[in-house]
Amino acid sequence: MRILLLSHSFNNLTQRLHVELCERGNEVSVELDIHPDVTRESVALYRPDLVIAPFLKRAIPDDVWRGVRCLIVHPGPPGDRGPAALDGAILEGVAEWGVTVLQADGEFDAGPIRVQRTFPMRRAAKSSIYRNEVTS
Repeated sequence: MRILLLSHSFNNLTQRLHVELCERGNEVSVELDIHPDVTRESVALYRPDLVIAPFLKRAIPDDVWRGVRCLIVHPGPPGDRGPAALDGAILEGVAEWGVTVLQADGEFDAGPIRVQRTFPMRRAAKSSIYRNEVTS
């Protein structure tokens, strides 16, 4: 399968997905989400079967998610939205948190849920939780 990883940065989660997807025999390309036109061009040139977005700070352009299935990996439980979700959970001291994979649609972090997992929150820095619980 041809998969385009669309990410704001090549962070731990993006790297982990890249390795896992390649090990499973997929053809994977990575594009940094720097501008909607760059995303459009990447999709047009690479022609992926699937776009996976493990770390985004803005919505995928409508014409992209309408043309190819786009799955967003969100570091939060279902219903939680926005790019600073994990920050809020840490500040509020929640006992449990999660990761949700949802399909892109017209609202940011609000499409149909494809899979979700929860984990107990520990008192730690955001970077540690992101690198460990979220990425695992």
